[in-house]
Parts: sequence; structure tokens; C-alpha cells
Amino acid sequence: MLWPLILAALLALSSVPAEARSKAADYLVQEQIAQACEGQNGRIDPSGAIERDITGDGNADLVISHEGISCSGNARSSYCGAQVCSVNIYVRRGALLQLELETLGTGVSVGGGRVPTIQMHGHGGRPRTLKWDGRGFR
Repeated sequence: MLWPLILAALLALSSVPAEARSKAADYLVQEQIAQACEGQNGRIDPSGAIERDITGDGNADLVISHEGISCSGNARSSYCGAQVCSVNIYVRRGALLQLELETLGTGVSVGGGRVPTIQMHGHGGRPRTLKWDGRGFR
């Protein structure tokens, strides 16, 4: 009698995503995977979806780097070229995450601080940084 409960608990735990994200962020991540993999199965590496405050307003925003998306058969995101991939930056406005900037880059990371710098490499490996200035990313 105890085995069915243990099995149910294990199945529930195995379906929990490795990285806890808000429902809005998870929806957008799944949407980007579906587009990147052209409807096929895919997944995102935890480093490809960064949910944290990047505007300094105390609300978690979202950065999705297509570099972190892999599709069935180990194919890359269809939004990746030879050097760089699409990087989508969403800003939280109320309960919604709205696309603020779509750019190209690789090796995306978010620094520390109240308004952190988003770092990446552009074409030719050239370093790029973006930071929220109150109205947009510069």
C-alpha cells in the first residue's frame, strides 16, 4: 500500500524542472524552444534562461539565449548562426514579461549589482555589454 504513494511522490519530483522559473518565464522559454526547434522536442540549458532583476526595479526579468537551446538529435536552435545566436531580453511589466530587446550574441552572462551588466560576445568574438538605463538597454 505504501509503494503506490512512494511511486507517485517520485514521479512528481521527477517532473519538477531543474531550474525553478516563474510561470511567465517558463511559458516564454517553452515558446522559444518550440520556435527554435520548429515544433520538435527540445530543451534549454539552465545557463540559457536567466531570470532575475536586470532593470533594478525589484522584479525578475528574463534573458533567453538561444545558444542554450538544443533540439532533438542534438541540433542547435534554428536561431543560431555560425558565430552567434538570438538573445531575447524580457522586462517584467506587472505580471507580464514583455520583449524589450532582441539581439545577437554568445556566452551570455549577467553580472552583479542592483542594475547588472549583461555581458556577451558578438560577431568575431567582440565583447558586448548591455545595461538598463531606465528607458532601454544600451
